[in-house]
Amino acid sequence: MMVSTKKLTTRMVLLMYDSILHFTKNGTEKIEKKIKEFLNTGTMSLGELVLGLGEPINELLCNIVSETIEEIDEAFRKDPLRKKEYHIIRKDQNCVLTSYGMITYDRTYFKHKESGERVYLADRAMGITANMRKSEDVTIKAIEHANDCSYRISGEKATFTDDEISKQAVMKELHKLEIPWRIPEVEEKKEARVLYITADEDHVPLQFNKEKGDLKISENGRKSNTLEPRLAVLYEGIRKESPKGKRNKLVAKYVFGGVYKNNLELWTEVREYIEAVYDEKYLEKIFIQGDGARWIKNGVDVLGSKCRFVLDEFHLQQSIHQGTRHTGDSVSDVKTAIRDAISFEDKNKIKDIFCRVKSAADTKSKKQEAEKAEAYILNQWNGIIIKNKDKDARMGSCAEGQVSHIFSTRLSRDPLGWSKEGADKMARLRVYTANGGSVIDLFRYKEEKAKRIIREEIQEKVDREIKGKARSYFDTHEYRTIATMTGKKTGMYEYMKLVRNTYIS
Repeated sequence: MMVSTKKLTTRMVLLMYDSILHFTKNGTEKIEKKIKEFLNTGTMSLGELVLGLGEPINELLCNIVSETIEEIDEAFRKDPLRKKEYHIIRKDQNCVLTSYGMITYDRTYFKHKESGERVYLADRAMGITANMRKSEDVTIKAIEHANDCSYRISGEKATFTDDEISKQAVMKELHKLEIPWRIPEVEEKKEARVLYITADEDHVPLQFNKEKGDLKISENGRKSNTLEPRLAVLYEGIRKESPKGKRNKLVAKYVFGGVYKNNLELWTEVREYIEAVYDEKYLEKIFIQGDGARWIKNGVDVLGSKCRFVLDEFHLQQSIHQGTRHTGDSVSDVKTAIRDAISFEDKNKIKDIFCRVKSAADTKSKKQEAEKAEAYILNQWNGIIIKNKDKDARMGSCAEGQVSHIFSTRLSRDPLGWSKEGADKMARLRVYTANGGSVIDLFRYKEEKAKRIIREEIQEKVDREIKGKARSYFDTHEYRTIATMTGKKTGMYEYMKLVRNTYIS
């Protein structure tokens, strides 16, 4: 049921004009008072002036929104078609928090004469649901802040006024958020010869998995409370941010990440992205760089024959340092000898060096560190020596920095505790925004999906009705008289076509 849009628009223009006149009389007095206070006292800061001037502006915005809803409600009350279908039960008030403050408005409760359905038609027209206490802009603003700040601070920053929402409300909105994996559409596939993928994981502390108290406790009494969201960053190369600058940036960077049930999910996303964005005939090599964990090396199998694993330099040097730091004044010579053995691809030399390093250890723990370093280097041997023969594999890795920037700053750096769902949603939100997505896009996606589901349900219902009518027609008439055979279009055909055009177009 629709009210006259043309008449309603005209009334709304007049209504807004009235609101502006009201603001000119009352709001400008508040603005003038605040400016005089700023000029006369000399103690008010610029920020205080801006905040003070914002109050009457916020009031104006809230008044316009409230009066808009009330005018829509009044249009329904006067609408002749509404009078035929619904009768009025009562009139009451409703309050909704917006990012510019609380709006309060009068609304009418209607009852459908045949079905008995009870509804606030103005609320329905505005998308205000039964238990809605805050508008969508408040939720969007809160989640935008939650991407970088705690739930508590995000709730405080959810409006431009002193109004706020609880940290539990922010958390619930994040948990409800649907963050889709989308492959970007490109008009023409890119021509890249080499691609690099840096992969690593974060270590996020959990308060619980699904509910408090459900964390498993090991035999030694420790809780299994660490979650490892995984991250893969794809790029074409590295260049300077500016000609004279020291900082580097990744070229054509794209991020993948979250909490995955298995390794295949993450690497399948990476593969689908590469297939959609890059021209296969120009692509010669793909290098996956990381610490050598099994889940990282699994990416080589998923991405195919052009893909190779490269042990990133950070983890190699970290291992060498931890395994040789007890050698005292000789540590520099030992490290040089190890690097030389790697250059000459001499495994036996590596074993010989670490034999002497282990013999120099004066404690069991130091010897174990040396053994661990030796095993690590030998196990990752192919990922280390690949740089000797292929200059393309020598591209510097930035796994630790990417994980720190995208995940750790929000998920694990501060003394936080997460649920499994919350950690996954936050990880995926940060990945989504790192790829240029916005929170408002996620809400649009949610609305589009809901509309699509409704259209599909209507389509399915209409198709069932058509099939039912067709079966009845087959039972009643001879096959040769069917409209699809004769080319004739019956009244039922035209009716169903009208139904389709009305609800599905």
